[in-house]
Amino acid sequence: MNPGRKVLVLGATGRLGSGVARALARRGDRVVLTARDRGKLEALAGEVGPLPGSAAPFVRADLGDDAAPETIVDGIRRSIGRVDDIVIACGPSPRTPFDSLRREDLRHTLAVHAVAPLLLVHALAGDLVEARGTIVALTDAGVTRPYTNHVAYLTAKGALQTGLRALAVELAPEVRVNMVALGILVDPEADADPLQMHRLATRSPLGRFGSVEEVVHVVVSLLDATWATGEIWGVGR
Repeated sequence: MNPGRKVLVLGATGRLGSGVARALARRGDRVVLTARDRGKLEALAGEVGPLPGSAAPFVRADLGDDAAPETIVDGIRRSIGRVDDIVIACGPSPRTPFDSLRREDLRHTLAVHAVAPLLLVHALAGDLVEARGTIVALTDAGVTRPYTNHVAYLTAKGALQTGLRALAVELAPEVRVNMVALGILVDPEADADPLQMHRLATRSPLGRFGSVEEVVHVVVSLLDATWATGEIWGVGR
């Protein structure tokens, strides 16, 4: 697929979302950003604008709010009109130990990671069909290889995976839908316990964590992989 696409990046101010946005801007795509933090959005928008000195359009929205999909679509219509592709990179991944799990943990995490993204795809389906577009979503290797203390997050990512695989059938052949199931990434701010980090790294056959750049490479590859849909590419597992 040729660059120059209009790409919505959901969860744009996280490490992965911002990495994807920068990579797409560098290759000539036009990005529209959405996340919760206006200050971070403004800073990133200034980096990835379509022209020197310009800012990319963005929409501030909290995916935990029922109105978030409509807010994002309205912002798209007022800024760039339509989108061609969507990258779903929303976070976070809160700890939810099972012995303290609450209904609200499940409700909120499902809303952020599954309900809002699926409703947003529904609202933008006409754009995607017209553009013969692509959806690429970041999910988690823990859906099939679970780890402790994240039952709400992994439940939500599992729901997203199932929903998007169904949409790969619903939206074919005009729209392609693929996912990237991530292992553990290096996090310089959080990886403070060398012993724990070593134990976690050994979960991967490669014996190390991944980098943002490695994930971005796979996301961009799936945006361009015109003969792939309904796929879940595992990286770092």
